[in-house]
Amino acid sequence: MRAIIYARVSTEEQQRKGYSIDAQIEACRAYAKAKGWDVILEFKEAKSGKSADNREQLQRALTFLEEGGADILLVWRLDRLTRSIIDFQKILERVGPRISSVVEGLDMSTSAGRFVANILVAFAQYERESIGERTKLGLERAKKKGKHIGRQPKYPDEIAVKVRRLARRGFSRREIAEKLGISDSAIRSILYYRKS
Repeated sequence: MRAIIYARVSTEEQQRKGYSIDAQIEACRAYAKAKGWDVILEFKEAKSGKSADNREQLQRALTFLEEGGADILLVWRLDRLTRSIIDFQKILERVGPRISSVVEGLDMSTSAGRFVANILVAFAQYERESIGERTKLGLERAKKKGKHIGRQPKYPDEIAVKVRRLARRGFSRREIAEKLGISDSAIRSILYYRKS
């Protein structure tokens, strides 16, 4: 059987969970070898994306499989393929049950395999959405406590105070820029966008 491998990871996940694209590929190769499958191509997705439609390498792998270039698509874990029930159904419509995963050891050609796969994808979607909700709550809590969210200002508070004081005294942005030796765009940012 001819297999293709698809691996995906985001930098954040690599650091948090300690698995990389190379580790996924290595595990998939070993699994394919144990099954007696020939790996003919590997697709590596270094960018993360919520929608399967936005992942170029996944789309290439699915097209390759659709066109008969391989018999099966192998992933390290099913959530590397997708974390969306809707995307998973679209993928199945395109390539059918020709998907296998190392960690879950799924046989998608059986109704039991498809059932388990749907449960795993639903759980992955729940996990992704829960992370988003927790992040949103954490940011809201931090804002209420007065913590700065986002990039740190380019210029210290003392400069912002001087810029505002000079502006209140009637100096133009160009005059303030010349006096303090900073750019007009920085002054505009301090006067119109910076809160502190």
